Amino acid sequence: MKLFNKILLNLFFVLIIGCGGGGESNTPELIPSAPTTETPAPSADTWPSSSWEVVEPSEVNMDQSKLNVALNYAFQEGRNTQSVVIIRHGVVVAERYKDGKNKDTLATSWSGAKSFTSALIGLAIDQGYIGSVDDKACNYLERWSCEEAVCLSLDCPLSRPKISVRDILEMRSGLSPTDGISIYSDKDDQLLHSLERSILTDPGETYLYSNEDSMILSAVISTATGLTAKDYAEQELFLKINMVGDWWTDKEGHTMTYCCIDTTPRNFARFGLLYARSGKWDGQQVISDYWYQESTKLADGLDNYGLHWWVYPSVNLIGALGLHTNDIWVYKDKDLVIVRNSDFTKYGTESVRSGQNIHVTTAPNNWNNTDFLTLVTDSIND
Repeated sequence: MKLFNKILLNLFFVLIIGCGGGGESNTPELIPSAPTTETPAPSADTWPSSSWEVVEPSEVNMDQSKLNVALNYAFQEGRNTQSVVIIRHGVVVAERYKDGKNKDTLATSWSGAKSFTSALIGLAIDQGYIGSVDDKACNYLERWSCEEAVCLSLDCPLSRPKISVRDILEMRSGLSPTDGISIYSDKDDQLLHSLERSILTDPGETYLYSNEDSMILSAVISTATGLTAKDYAEQELFLKINMVGDWWTDKEGHTMTYCCIDTTPRNFARFGLLYARSGKWDGQQVISDYWYQESTKLADGLDNYGLHWWVYPSVNLIGALGLHTNDIWVYKDKDLVIVRNSDFTKYGTESVRSGQNIHVTTAPNNWNNTDFLTLVTDSIND
């Protein structure tokens, strides 16, 4: 009997062990949850990839209701606004489009392209293609001899060889105006027309805003770099900031460096963000700090103009500004970019200014930049 009881006891322990005894538990183990990580708030270190992140304004210390007031201002009847995009800390915080338009609808720069041209000159200097912004332009222009004297009279000691790249960027070339002729509308070879103007005043003295001056930089860039300004921009600027832009040429293939980049408002904002961040893009210094500083400061003796940038030091604001308020505004100290575009239609099938290929935009009525920009900046809570 004792033997039998011993066998039963041993069998009992075997059954217990087989059922999970022997110090192990049948209770399911608790799997530790993964540690939670909060997505960092957008900051001056936030960058768009091929697309933009869209966040609530409160995430960047902006007030939604006040931003809505700014957007409502832009889209009032008669203001002919196609799009507004507002970027802070590298993300989209507000945007609105005219009915039937969206984030993929093209807008155009008009003269806002002049600031892109300024960036290309800076890149060419950074890369050694142009020695200095104070180089004489004739060194890069086949049609201008550095020995050639061009005067309006025998008493006039003026010459094209005196004109520097800086003079052109500051709109102080001294070259004569074109008596109402529009190179956009009336000239197939816009570069030739721009180069063959006579001297009116000493270079570097008199400010005279001129599309023809900016057009000369098309030849400076192409001679210096061996690429058209359009190709140079795509290779050295657009590619580095994930931007796609269609820059128009004249009938002879010269990039129209005074105007006419067609792209989306969000792509225009990429260029603005590059300058809000002092020429840096996601860890890379695309535009040197030297050129950023040089091009966006007031030119000596000028009001509100630098090197193809509009400059407002009292509010730390710069602008790439175009006809009919096609604008990119940059507040560096606020890490803020504001893009506004007017209603735009492209006619024709090519991006070549000839024949029926033409831009049409509509000017806003009763528009005040100060009012609009103040509404935006007043939405910032910090």
